[in-house]
Amino acid sequence: MDPSLPIFSSAITIITIVCSCGVTAVILGVSGYFLFRMFKGMSQNSNLLKTGVSAPAVIIDVQDTGTTMNDNPQARLTLQVTPAGRPPFQAMTTTFVGRFQVGLIVPGATVQVRYDPNDTTKVAIESIGGGAGNTVAPQVQSAMLAQDQYYAQLRQSGIEARARILTATNMNIRNDNAGWVFRLTFDVTTNSGEHFTAETQSAILDASQYKYQPGKEVYVKYDPANKAQVALVRSAEN
Repeated sequence: MDPSLPIFSSAITIITIVCSCGVTAVILGVSGYFLFRMFKGMSQNSNLLKTGVSAPAVIIDVQDTGTTMNDNPQARLTLQVTPAGRPPFQAMTTTFVGRFQVGLIVPGATVQVRYDPNDTTKVAIESIGGGAGNTVAPQVQSAMLAQDQYYAQLRQSGIEARARILTATNMNIRNDNAGWVFRLTFDVTTNSGEHFTAETQSAILDASQYKYQPGKEVYVKYDPANKAQVALVRSAEN
């Protein structure tokens, strides 16, 4: 019998054990990362519900995150928030939805939220309103109209600046006269060289969508007192 065989067999066993431990560590690390993110988001929402400003909102879009807790699915919501005394804005948040509430979390449904007045990207669901029923379209249209009116005012009175598109998300809302409605985020550069991140929503003609992709340059108008929202003016391309 070859005396090296026991040594070789032991080495294979050790390598197998090490590889198994490595795979287990990776799986646990990934799972831990997602659990950390989930509980961090829940903690942030809990703090907002205690300290945030209350405002009504309309659900614009709903996506399933693929996460569940106690058989309750987690949804990612795009919201049109209409606070008192300040311009409307859009924000995204996640929330776990009870099985008997799933039918209430649909585009056009009304909810009550609490938001951080210093950072309107941070929003938490306070309560879920009535189901949308046949009023989905009117509620969404009303919310979008309020936002468009703010943008129209901003195009008249705002300060123009150049911006680079960071993201362009189709909101699955079709404006028959102007194309699909997109949610855009920007890196805006003012005339003085200051940079800030902002967002907008705008209907974009089908033939012009290539001008409004991530990385493209555009012109926007902004309010120095509220840089979170800007109005899209035109593409930097001819």
